[in-house]
Amino acid sequence: MRWMLDIQLGRRNLSPIQRIAVAEKYRPIYEKQAKENLKEGGRKGGLSNSSKPSQNSSKASTIDNNIDVRAKLAETAGESTDTYSKGKKILDSDDENLKQEVLSGEKSIHAGYKELIQGKEEKVLKDLIETNIRQRGIGNPNPIKLG
Repeated sequence: MRWMLDIQLGRRNLSPIQRIAVAEKYRPIYEKQAKENLKEGGRKGGLSNSSKPSQNSSKASTIDNNIDVRAKLAETAGESTDTYSKGKKILDSDDENLKQEVLSGEKSIHAGYKELIQGKEEKVLKDLIETNIRQRGIGNPNPIKLG
């Protein structure tokens, strides 16, 4: 499977969001490596090759092969971690129309992400206003509640 994904990522005609979608298939592989590194770090007490931290270091050195899953996936897709995170949020969203617009190239990842966030902010604001109106008891003549 990994070979197939490598071939797909090697194609030149994939858009950034399509590369992110393919790179997401690598997530279980990188998460497994990260989990193994955590276990190995626990066995070694969080230290790499030496048993005590460096005299000049304020922290103990960690395992040499740390894996930042997001950074590794972004590198695999050939995108920055910021663009990768935005693309993943778009792909994980419930807005099928927005996903299709970004996948087809009608919108950039940044524009799609901005629209996604703006839509969420508007929904939160609307919910807050409705909650506030209910709590104030509009229609209630009591001036203390309205104040």
